[in-house]
Amino acid sequence: MASKSIYVPNPLIESDRLRIIGEEHQHLKVARAEVGELVDVFDGRGSVWSAKVESAGKRETLVQILHSRHVDKMEPELILGLSLVKPAAFELAIEKAVEVGVTRIVPIIASRSNVAKGVRTDRWTRVVIEAAKQSKRYYLPELDEPVRLDSALDSSAPTKIVFAERRGGPLKSALAGGPIFFLIGPEGGWTDAELDAALTKGFTLVGLGDGILRTETAAIVGAALIRYELQRTS
Repeated sequence: MASKSIYVPNPLIESDRLRIIGEEHQHLKVARAEVGELVDVFDGRGSVWSAKVESAGKRETLVQILHSRHVDKMEPELILGLSLVKPAAFELAIEKAVEVGVTRIVPIIASRSNVAKGVRTDRWTRVVIEAAKQSKRYYLPELDEPVRLDSALDSSAPTKIVFAERRGGPLKSALAGGPIFFLIGPEGGWTDAELDAALTKGFTLVGLGDGILRTETAAIVGAALIRYELQRTS
């Protein structure tokens, strides 16, 4: 059974002891962490501490630090430009993309985006954290503020891909090194004007098969296929 992961951005370790409070303490409490159980504490920047639960109270969990290590950041950087859609679908997409290995998420306002009142960046951050904990991605992916598509198209990267339901070519030939910036369209897809603008800015259109995928499905499949192709050629 895999050890539980605890996110503490700025751990204050004193005499090899760390007090876990707040949401992460509640997480351990709900998960019924027991005295003597091993857990992994990470700061989201690659530092990981293996620890053992010493006590579990109402307001805090006390753990003993056993040893520490540093994990390398996943390379190449994989940046997901995800068009805004309905909240549940958007959250599912970023959750699974983090699990697959996306290192940065850029929410995008496209012509057909479903933009709800009030941006839920706090909620999205929590989704990213929970996905990183579950998949043991110890570098917490960056989460940008939403930008309009024209601003996203001005981004610079060796590989720039738009996954599109039409006019798309193969993925393998589109990969030209990292960072890799790939865009996923909203419900209803990209407009012709958006695809033309992307081509003008140096993006390559890539297809995901004959079917029409939902935004959240396309994000997961696109990220997984890129990671797969990168592993094949490494």
